[in-house]
Amino acid sequence: MRKLVFSFLIVTLPIVLFANSDFVKVENGRFILNGEEFRFVGSNNYYMHYKSNRMIDSVLESAKAMGVKVLRIWGFLDGESYCRDKNTYMHPAPGVFGLPEGMNAQNAFERLDYTVAKAKELGIKLIIVLVNNWDDFGGMNQYVRWFGGIHHDDFYRNEKIKEEYKKYVSFLINRVNTYTGVPYREEPTIMAWELANEPRCETDKSGNTLVEWVEEMSAYIKSLDPNHLVAVGDEGFFNNYEGFRPYGGEAEWAYNGWSGVDWKRLLEIETVNFGTFHLYPSHWGVSPENYAQWGAKWIEDHIKIAKEVGKPVVLEEYGIPKSAPVNRVAIYKLWNDLVYNLGGNGAMFWMLAGIGEGWDRDEKGYYPDYGGFRIVNDESEEAKLIREYAKLFSTGEDTREDTCMFITPKDGQEIKKTVKVRMGVFDYSNTFEGISVGVENLLFEDEIKHLGYGVYGFEFDTTRISDGEHEMFLEAHFREEAVRDTIRVKVVNRAQYVLAEEVDFSIPEEVKNWWNSGTWQAEFKTPDIEWNGEVGNGALQMNVVLPGKSDWEEVRVVRKFDQLSECEILEYDIYIPDVEGLTGRLRPYAVLNPGWVKIGLDMNNTSIDSGELVSFDGKKYRKFHVRIEFDKTPGVNELHIGVVGDHLEYDGPIFIDNVRLYKKSS
Repeated sequence: MRKLVFSFLIVTLPIVLFANSDFVKVENGRFILNGEEFRFVGSNNYYMHYKSNRMIDSVLESAKAMGVKVLRIWGFLDGESYCRDKNTYMHPAPGVFGLPEGMNAQNAFERLDYTVAKAKELGIKLIIVLVNNWDDFGGMNQYVRWFGGIHHDDFYRNEKIKEEYKKYVSFLINRVNTYTGVPYREEPTIMAWELANEPRCETDKSGNTLVEWVEEMSAYIKSLDPNHLVAVGDEGFFNNYEGFRPYGGEAEWAYNGWSGVDWKRLLEIETVNFGTFHLYPSHWGVSPENYAQWGAKWIEDHIKIAKEVGKPVVLEEYGIPKSAPVNRVAIYKLWNDLVYNLGGNGAMFWMLAGIGEGWDRDEKGYYPDYGGFRIVNDESEEAKLIREYAKLFSTGEDTREDTCMFITPKDGQEIKKTVKVRMGVFDYSNTFEGISVGVENLLFEDEIKHLGYGVYGFEFDTTRISDGEHEMFLEAHFREEAVRDTIRVKVVNRAQYVLAEEVDFSIPEEVKNWWNSGTWQAEFKTPDIEWNGEVGNGALQMNVVLPGKSDWEEVRVVRKFDQLSECEILEYDIYIPDVEGLTGRLRPYAVLNPGWVKIGLDMNNTSIDSGELVSFDGKKYRKFHVRIEFDKTPGVNELHIGVVGDHLEYDGPIFIDNVRLYKKSS
């Protein structure tokens, strides 16, 4: 059935011939398309190479309707297990490209062919990424496993791994599209090749290893394909540049070289045509009240360096989870304003989705919002904003009007104690005169301070008003008019908490609801998780290896909880066998999903020898009790518990027990 559909589409998809001018070029620090400057709003999508024609069409047609000019997609699926999971084969084994002979599954290259052909029909440019830094879809660690490496960063150093990467890249670049008959190297629908998605090399803080790898691989691609642009695809992390520090001192690691990325040196490589940077303050350890300003400075810093180097720069991934305690529309507006006003060349949100099918379909028929970042072409405020800025970037026609918006708290949020209120003022007329905020009989004016980038804030002691629902108004005064924004909040200072859900692992069946959620610079052994009846009254046992070489070596387990979205307190216990000579630190935390909202980061850090010494069946263990208070987060139903080793070299079991979630009493 599927093959019949494919052959039908081969006949019906039009073949469009392009002149050389249809390739996106770079001239004088700008993108040029058909002789004119090319600035754009773009997006990302990771499933185009393994979904149906109908789902692919929906994404691309949504992009066309929204004015999204560029879509960044995955051009990789590495490892037999990852291919089998998607029932779609791309790079299942070293030297094997496509569907192995005799296997009844999809060929991911055929799916990619179709995506390119459909994008060509609609006039949408594609950025195709060649490998993943992360384990999703195989990635660098799959290459490392193939060739017997021991660490993620062997990907950049091992000659056999580098040769396999080159073979794959060569195969893809030289592929002839089965729908258009055009080799990929000659296809102007492809705007650029990207070496990797978010490459990091944390074992070399100098950045030298990654720079050398990018020099080699970008030059190799240029030798095969001089028609297309090449970019790194990195997150834009800095390496101790003089005078460059993060807003508020938060997420300093993104500026100090911790990730082994040196963004400016990567941008200066001759065979790298433009710079990329990503922006996820919620994932990087920034406080919600600083998301907007931290991101604004991040944008400003990258555009400043790109102009010094003389190359285009694209904010190619950005996002705030829908579940975050902020108005992400206001933040997206601020960030897009800055990219446009400062002369950035493109802004690409994460992520654009279309219709779904089967299990991958929500109640409205769209591809589910698994990560909490999804935008679809609907009447949501996010979609309206994207359509507005797509027109602005594309045409330069500026119809923006003075306005103001609450950033935090967001409409409908529960608040307590002292709240950091943040507001965005969008002053396009340069006539802004003042701002005020009111709630009940309280009016705030003199307390409000400008925090930079058009963001204003003050601290609001909510005990000054009664518990219950209240309306807050924000008024910004411009020379000719005043504009207003209003939200509803619920004050809950006198709330009591009750146990909502508990898992004590007293029976083996309780472990069956948990699964391995992933690792970073650590690994699970086989079996990865199991039940242990000796620790406590029973516990979840994770069998792990922590190399002890880094300050962030992580293993995670996850379970769904029906009442998670109502909860605000998490407690659990960690047990580690008392091993003589064991040193290092634990950095336990948790994640709420969808939205990947990190909670408890660095709130329960402790040295390994500080744990309470307890005994079970004559064996000694170190016990660590973790307690995390967090904001109620609507829409989440997955709890990921992360155990992070900080220079903790350990090979053996780690136990999780007594997981408790608390919510407000009714």
